[in-house]
Amino acid sequence: MPEPTIESLITTLNRLSLYYKYFQIDIGDGIFVNNKTVQIEEIANEYKKINDYKNINFDFHLMVSNFEKDILKLNSLKEDINIKNIFIHYSAISDFKIKISNLSLVPIGLTLNPEDQVNDLISHYNLKEIPSIQIMSVVPGVQGNPFIKESLTKIEQLRLLGYKSKIFLDGAVNDKTISIIANLKFPPDVICPGSYLTKTNELKSHVDFLSKFT
Repeated sequence: MPEPTIESLITTLNRLSLYYKYFQIDIGDGIFVNNKTVQIEEIANEYKKINDYKNINFDFHLMVSNFEKDILKLNSLKEDINIKNIFIHYSAISDFKIKISNLSLVPIGLTLNPEDQVNDLISHYNLKEIPSIQIMSVVPGVQGNPFIKESLTKIEQLRLLGYKSKIFLDGAVNDKTISIIANLKFPPDVICPGSYLTKTNELKSHVDFLSKFT
């Protein structure tokens, strides 16, 4: 599969911006995950081609090993676009004592991969100090990886432990999984659909279908 280009990303954002004003952009380095995406430098050079970018909010999901470098780039980019959250992977942090809140001008949340356990997270962090947590319901990488239903239990675990900030769910959110997600005792605050919206020729019907559950 060819690597995505900045042109294809902008085309996708402009197509979706008719319906949404909040996007999460994945940044993959081809090392931490097996695919390489458009990089932050490219976005910094071309963001003005995104329709109505001044009124759009962005999250950045850093699927990278050297997240400190990318966070510094995003600190600069924040002057030009509205960045709400940055997510780094719990498993990418070698020093668990790192103060994530001191790395960025933007709130930094932690992403849990399917193999990451909530008990491991709370052994290294005070949950109250984590601005947001993103649960991966797929193995991170290219779009289209299969849904891992067991990952949903982490949302309930976090809530029962008293975590009150926003929980995001990322991975295989589509017509087959959205009803499962929406009917959880503790549903996520934010869902991140990917290929269900980006790879369809029936975008409006897909948007309308998801809106029934959100």
